[in-house]
Amino acid sequence: MPYSEQQIRGLAINFLRFHYKLRPRYGGSGTHIVDKPHYYQGVLIDARLAYQRPDRTFFTATVEATSLDRREEILYRVNYWRIGIHAFVLSCVLAAAFVWLGGGARVPERNLYMLFGSPQVYAVLLLSFTALVLAVGALLSRMKAYRYIYAVDQFKHFYADAQWVAYDSEIFAADTWRTRRQYRELERQCVKYGFGMLAVEADKVVRNVMSPSRVDQFGGDRIRLPRWLARAETTPPPPQLPPAPPGTIDPLALAPPAQALVPARPGRPALLRQPRRRMLLLRARLRRLYRSFFPDELRRRPGYYKLGWWVFIVGIPAVGMLGWGLYWHAIYNPLAVEGGRYAEPDLDNLESASAPAPPLELEPGEYRHVLDSVPAADPTVNVPEEALVATDRIEDLGLLRRYQLDERGGAVVEYDCLPLYERDGPVFLLLFGRYESFEAARSWALELNRLYGSAVTVAASDCVEPEGEGYLLYLDQPTTDEGTANYIARSFIRESGLEVEIIEID
Repeated sequence: MPYSEQQIRGLAINFLRFHYKLRPRYGGSGTHIVDKPHYYQGVLIDARLAYQRPDRTFFTATVEATSLDRREEILYRVNYWRIGIHAFVLSCVLAAAFVWLGGGARVPERNLYMLFGSPQVYAVLLLSFTALVLAVGALLSRMKAYRYIYAVDQFKHFYADAQWVAYDSEIFAADTWRTRRQYRELERQCVKYGFGMLAVEADKVVRNVMSPSRVDQFGGDRIRLPRWLARAETTPPPPQLPPAPPGTIDPLALAPPAQALVPARPGRPALLRQPRRRMLLLRARLRRLYRSFFPDELRRRPGYYKLGWWVFIVGIPAVGMLGWGLYWHAIYNPLAVEGGRYAEPDLDNLESASAPAPPLELEPGEYRHVLDSVPAADPTVNVPEEALVATDRIEDLGLLRRYQLDERGGAVVEYDCLPLYERDGPVFLLLFGRYESFEAARSWALELNRLYGSAVTVAASDCVEPEGEGYLLYLDQPTTDEGTANYIARSFIRESGLEVEIIEID
């Protein structure tokens, strides 16, 4: 037999009395209990238990009782209101980024009014934005952050040392996937926010499913309900004693002294109180007017319509940027307009590189002007895969120690050299390659000098390193500054695309 909400409140309060009876108290203070629905810090709660601790502060425990006929209070529902607003704001951000992407309205290939035409573009924008909102909303609906539970969410708006959710176990008795999913979500949110759970089972047995956390999971910063939305806590008037029955008054007692009656006269109202009272009355009227614009559903679902400040901080600029971008798309004109700063000429009738216009014949008295007399470099010229063998020959090749080429192609042949490793201090070389024969190294040097105009040197290995064989090909002259070597190497790599190695001779 299902329990009523009043029975669940009584059983939960009795359980909490025994649960907290061994807690230390101040002096001989007992336990204060309120076992009926009442407003606490602006929120309607079902029951409350309190006692005074040794430090004279009060410990408060609240209970939210849920019966079988009110089971929607602990079963989660998807917050479609918040999903719709968040999906709209995020869609505005994405749409604004798409409108302004890649130059926005000033690029004809991206201008929406140029692509779809004036009447059709509005239907395309409306359908596209609706599809985007639905897609973002479908993604957000899968997130657990948008699952709303009334019993859990109302606990977030007031502080208590312990907060319990008491429910009839018949609510989750059905063994279905939906029931198991609802229970897991209730358990997840109670664990996340530190709330306790009490299950009222058969024979009035109360089972402690989960105890509340003793550490405030909100860090002492809970979002209180606004004053216009929170219910005022009414303090009941003090009880009046019934009049004494006749016969209980001492006949020998003296009569009460007669009070002197002073005739009333009109008093002058305080000048400082009148503006204050009028301001309070005006505030009350404005609050009632402001409250009338909101439905009563706000009070029945605390926290359901909460959106967050980021919605306004992000949403208002996003809507403004989206509207401004669509305005620029609408006023775009490919023709040059007098006074237009970003107007572009119509290039459809001009010639292109793929289909150039035929040259015009010279009229009498005209002649052609050659603006660039230097022939353009052939872009097909590249570094050959195999070294080219030079045509001229050098005498006494076995005695050759160094062969240098300057930027203009002038050659200098040296048959004696001062080894670089015998110099004082380190020397840096831009090494291009190592070769076994002089002909191979010299052919690469000629090609580098011809293609890029670089000063190159072919030197025997013993002129550079203490132990080495063959020939080394390096760029420019040896330098003692590492920064200069790095700059020359980067310039050559950026110009030719070939790799060079900086080696240090010490």
